[in-house]
Amino acid sequence: MKKFPKASPAARAVVVVILISAIGVMYLIKTKPLMFQFVTEKIDSIITPKPPLNGLTPARDLRGIWRSSLSGKGLQLYGKQTLYGSITNMYEDGDIELIINDVQNNIAVGTMRYINLCSWAETTVTIPGAERVINVPKTCIADTGPQEINIRVSSSALDFGTISIDGVTATMQGSYTTDIMSGSMTITMPSGVLKGTFNLSRQK
Repeated sequence: MKKFPKASPAARAVVVVILISAIGVMYLIKTKPLMFQFVTEKIDSIITPKPPLNGLTPARDLRGIWRSSLSGKGLQLYGKQTLYGSITNMYEDGDIELIINDVQNNIAVGTMRYINLCSWAETTVTIPGAERVINVPKTCIADTGPQEINIRVSSSALDFGTISIDGVTATMQGSYTTDIMSGSMTITMPSGVLKGTFNLSRQK
């Protein structure tokens, strides 16, 4: 597995959610956000596409601008971490803008940015005789800025790569048609997993 000094698009998507899980003990809120009721089910239901076969010619032209199919839901990630006797459920969503400038030798090159990337977290802490639910309010990043990407393309399959940084492994894979691109992101940490989907549409 290759190691890179910078995080991949999948790893960058979870920077906020990892940070807020660490500071969750600062907040105590009784209301349970709806998305936390389904974290485990969502993680289990998301299917990771198989890596693309080598050497197949791209099925169609990928070049152009791709953005979230549904505003605010270009990506949706669900996570669960176990740390120091506590369990943290996490949720993150936001918009994606992917610009593919060229495709040569089965490699698509361009930039990707995340816009309005927002995260929530809920930590359950077990103490003698009781449980406390600690909730981190919505935390957002307005714009991560464009990041250079290289995507392996084979027929209609896409592989954004696998990276390993400080014990965190991130993958992002998917597929595309003429106007739709979708797939999954998986981030595996020693303390748990974050998993979700992305859905983009080609801009006319």
